[in-house]
Amino acid sequence: MNMEKETVLRMNGISKSFGANRVLDNVRFELKKGEIHALLGENGAGKSTLLNIMTGTFRADSGEIWVNGKKEEIRNLTMARDLGIVRVHQELQLVREMTVGQNIFLGREPRTGVGLIDYEEIFKRADEILKKLDADFSARVIVAELSTAQQQMVEISKALLQDFIVLALDEPTSSLTGNEIEKLMQTMDNLRKEGKSIIYISHRMEEIFRITDRATIFRDGQYIGTVETAKTDKAELIKMMVGRNIAEQRFNEKSNVKEDVALEVKHLSGRGFRDVSFQLHKGEVLGFAGLVGAGRTEVMRAVFGIDRRQGGEIFVNGQKVSVKKPLDAQREGIMLIPEDRKYQGMVGILSNRANIVLSNLKKYVRHGILDHAYIKKDAGEYMERLQVSPRDEEYETGRLSGGNQQKIVIARTMNTDPDILILDEPTRGIDINVKFEIYKLIRQFADEGKAVIMISSELPEVISLSDRVIVMYEGKITGELDSSELTEEKIMMYAMGGEDCEEE
Repeated sequence: MNMEKETVLRMNGISKSFGANRVLDNVRFELKKGEIHALLGENGAGKSTLLNIMTGTFRADSGEIWVNGKKEEIRNLTMARDLGIVRVHQELQLVREMTVGQNIFLGREPRTGVGLIDYEEIFKRADEILKKLDADFSARVIVAELSTAQQQMVEISKALLQDFIVLALDEPTSSLTGNEIEKLMQTMDNLRKEGKSIIYISHRMEEIFRITDRATIFRDGQYIGTVETAKTDKAELIKMMVGRNIAEQRFNEKSNVKEDVALEVKHLSGRGFRDVSFQLHKGEVLGFAGLVGAGRTEVMRAVFGIDRRQGGEIFVNGQKVSVKKPLDAQREGIMLIPEDRKYQGMVGILSNRANIVLSNLKKYVRHGILDHAYIKKDAGEYMERLQVSPRDEEYETGRLSGGNQQKIVIARTMNTDPDILILDEPTRGIDINVKFEIYKLIRQFADEGKAVIMISSELPEVISLSDRVIVMYEGKITGELDSSELTEEKIMMYAMGGEDCEEE
């Protein structure tokens, strides 16, 4: 990379506190023209806060921002946009009841000669942007009808509409399939060639090394360093992020799967899947793999009673059960951590403490009254165990970073002490250090004789954690692999519809 490229964005001496919590402490960041620059760090390291300051959502307590060599005071989102700074959030910022085209042009709608919104122009131009991303849906589709991955493509399309000089992407691939990631990588490379500059936040190291030129690392709100990605490696970046080495390891080597069947599903059918049958044993972590849209989430929503099933039976500990709503599932000892934490896993306006105890309030009732001291103690212990940052029980969960919100959702679910735990993309948007902590929790849960189903799109995660993996394609089970057979190649063969993964 040509290090003599002009600097388009420089942030010096940036500090920011929320009450007594110092989120950024005299950090710096520099972005050059035509550069893709990774911003790395654990959840709570200050990455999102820096982007919020850069885009005018927050004001820094101190420090300077320079754009194209000129000192600027960015007081709001409009000022940032006018300077050519655009951000794609990790959490979707879409109006679900509107069309894709309306969302892309929201607030910037073209008008007809008489001042009315020109919808034909909106749909035409929006479809042109979607075509650049090879999107498989039209601008006329209602956003609520799209998958999470497709909605992420809409967010990216909104950014591409603008004539930006700096584009910040916060975990843009967390919900995308392998094919969609390829499209995004190609789009980013094209933007780089056009002289656009991109800030890229991701916990997927393979993406960092594939697409970025440099990486800046934050830890605990402090600037640690900036390196050229071509001249470093994964181990060094992780060490900078967490302050120590974290070895690669398998979590399924000493598992103790029992013969007892905790959950059995027979010939389950519903919207997006058909004739699905499987068994889950006590002490087992059962992975569900497949591409986005394969039907994994839909199956688990039906098992948990969120969606109505069209046929099939569910057995818990050998007894047939009737699960028509989530409360029925919870009574049978089944809990689900949903993929969409923002809309399904938490109440954003409540405190961390309230969210953690929300699904098991009866646990804290003493003589008909809530024992707030017990609630405070329990919530505090869960937050410490999962390293929630900031570690403030009264902090509003909706104000946490995406990864820290996920930790609160996990704490809330674990607090119900289920016998069967279903996790849908449990580590999406979570830093590598906390991923390992969650892996240990999942393994510990199984080692206690309980049972786990884990849906994950990250194949290394599936392979390192699962005792057995079921693979789905277009709503049907296409393969089943035990831990000794697990390879990314075999999983992908089944995930793409193949039925014979035997080596020739």
